[in-house]
Amino acid sequence: MPDELNAGLSFQALSQSQQDSFRPSPTPLLVKLEAGQCVYKWTQYTQLVSPKGSITEYWFPWDNIDIGSQHIPGFVELRTRHANRDGSVGRPQQFARALGAVTEQWNDMSSLIKAQFLKRVWGFVGITSGQRKFNDPKHPKEQDNIFWIGGAYQLVIPNLTTEWIKKL
Repeated sequence: MPDELNAGLSFQALSQSQQDSFRPSPTPLLVKLEAGQCVYKWTQYTQLVSPKGSITEYWFPWDNIDIGSQHIPGFVELRTRHANRDGSVGRPQQFARALGAVTEQWNDMSSLIKAQFLKRVWGFVGITSGQRKFNDPKHPKEQDNIFWIGGAYQLVIPNLTTEWIKKL
């Protein structure tokens, strides 16, 4: 049983969709995440393991991460920056959807999942690439010009199982 997941992972070893989820600059970096560190995501699922039996590789850091001169904000910092104003409802999901560039067809983002690593894992951190709001042929062409900007720092950690991560 290995002590680390994805040690030595190369960017080229990621799937094309995983690679394309990042902006090219700054270059996504392979980072080590220690046992005990936490991540989160907005999702339509309330459980860590999806109905398909898998654990997503796309996460956001719970705590701030500093890598050289790069500052990657965690959950509390993002909530402070994007606080609800004037009694608005749903703002955390709104900013998370726009900055994470999550299409509505993928995820309704109705639940917040926080998870903790059980062992050391490696994954790539970088800025999410933007994409069209509707990435589905069922939507009319007049809606194709709506674009989620991306820009949040994301973590892509392939091969996660319950051996490596647990829901808190």
